[in-house]
Amino acid sequence: MVCDKEFEIIPSKGQYFILDKSQKDLVKHVLFQCPSKVGKGVLIAPTSHNNIIIGPNAESNSEFSDKSTTFEGLNEVKEKVSKTISNVPYWENINNFSGLRANSTEADFIIRESKSCKNFIDLAGIKSPGLASCAAIGLMCLDILKDIGVNFIEKENYIDSRKIIRIKHLSPEERAEKIKENPLYGNIICRCITVSEGEIIDSLKMPLPPRTLGAVKKRTGAGMGRCLGGFCGPKVLDIISRELNIPPEEVYNTNFGSYIITGRTKEGEKNV
Repeated sequence: MVCDKEFEIIPSKGQYFILDKSQKDLVKHVLFQCPSKVGKGVLIAPTSHNNIIIGPNAESNSEFSDKSTTFEGLNEVKEKVSKTISNVPYWENINNFSGLRANSTEADFIIRESKSCKNFIDLAGIKSPGLASCAAIGLMCLDILKDIGVNFIEKENYIDSRKIIRIKHLSPEERAEKIKENPLYGNIICRCITVSEGEIIDSLKMPLPPRTLGAVKKRTGAGMGRCLGGFCGPKVLDIISRELNIPPEEVYNTNFGSYIITGRTKEGEKNV
């Protein structure tokens, strides 16, 4: 897109199971298998929200837009994780999803100034452990920019984090105080995760507000529970529409065009 073709990205799809919170005691820490040339292998681990995550497999040469889950791929995950733990209660599975690893034709992470486009830094082919490496990669980029000749002046005053209210993490006394300040913190929209209307509205007032159900889910957790938004989804849609002053038909699930509703069915057209 910017430079000459210096390497090639080879997508590799991985599929996962997410088990309900009722299975939080199935494992207490991450259980890895021996890594291979395709990755760290299929793991089983507790999440920070007390679910259990199982996966991924590795399907090389996938399409760049392919985030589907398949019978064959999920069965592969089941077969491989059985080498680590038996009798996984898959009837407690609440969701399946897949993601794409951006593998490349090079053996190592690509962290460098482009050979063909001066002052452009390539960050690509980030394999495992990419998440654990991200902070160090940022510092490496800083060094690259300094070598290029960019001068930096460190800010003395800046906001490095934003305080976010999570009703479910407050003590009963703190919760009562917040509800006294704003009664909407007492209106629980997502029962599975315990997310209030006040928290959803707070997310919509951030400098970069979410505009889709998927974005609100990532900001607040509403819709991440066992019902997957079956109960709270319509309510979240209504809140987004109301607070952002956009028609319900323009509130999407994830990407542009992922319609949830397309029009009214019982009231007919207004202003006729």
